[in-house]
Amino acid sequence: MKKTFIITLILIICSAAIAQEIDNDIIQINYEKKSLAKAMLLSSLFPGAGQFYANRRSITTYIFPLIEIGLIAGYFINYNQGLDKEADYQNFADPLYNRDHQHDAENDIIPHNTSYYEDHFRLDDENTQHFYEDIGKYDKYIFGWIDWFDIYARGEDGEFTSPNWNWDDTTNKITGVDTLNADSEYYIGNELAYDSKNGIYSGYRAEYIVMRKDAESSYDKAEKFSFGIVANHIFAAIDAVRLTKKYNRGYLSNTSKLEIKFAPVFVNNNFSPALMLTKRF
Repeated sequence: MKKTFIITLILIICSAAIAQEIDNDIIQINYEKKSLAKAMLLSSLFPGAGQFYANRRSITTYIFPLIEIGLIAGYFINYNQGLDKEADYQNFADPLYNRDHQHDAENDIIPHNTSYYEDHFRLDDENTQHFYEDIGKYDKYIFGWIDWFDIYARGEDGEFTSPNWNWDDTTNKITGVDTLNADSEYYIGNELAYDSKNGIYSGYRAEYIVMRKDAESSYDKAEKFSFGIVANHIFAAIDAVRLTKKYNRGYLSNTSKLEIKFAPVFVNNNFSPALMLTKRF
């Protein structure tokens, strides 16, 4: 009887101590479900932030920010290159394109066919974006390039003289120029290029077009990087939701926890109640 009393007392004391330990462990676990919306919002704004919120140990927590840094760097590098190249072709055109030469040719062409050419020419009088685009994009503005003027429309006095225009009788539009100044410094050594284009050619304009395309190529690359930045934000937000769901599903099962239950045990030919304590690792 005395032994039974001592065992029971020890069991009660141990149970109280274990219960206190259990309470402490439950407080430490204190599981809180993480928000899918918060994770998605964080990563949509700052790729990797949602992953850090859900599970900072995930590799994507660090991959998305690195991708973001690379894309932003690529965007600014190419955009700044585009700005520099744009300034280069503008500086190239400013001394080599003469609006007065262009207007002289326009005024010479218009009387031949007022109905078509009267509203045909609309070159900006200021150095606008449209001006720099038009002088390279449209053949009708070729007459302002100084090499074209010197070869096809410069008189002996250095002033404009009417070229021998070629006309398409069907459309009544200009198709080229017959006469040229074979002594022009721009023509000598480049005869084939000018002759093959029938007077609708300027070496400076051809070079200018290449420069503009080069600048546009840099801007196009910058735009692709900007699309990549947007895509990175979208994929980061999707991954943050995935990671948060995984965290919420697996937190309790993957976290060490205590399981407590009572069970009978056979001691000294007698069944006695026992407190079973299990800890999962």
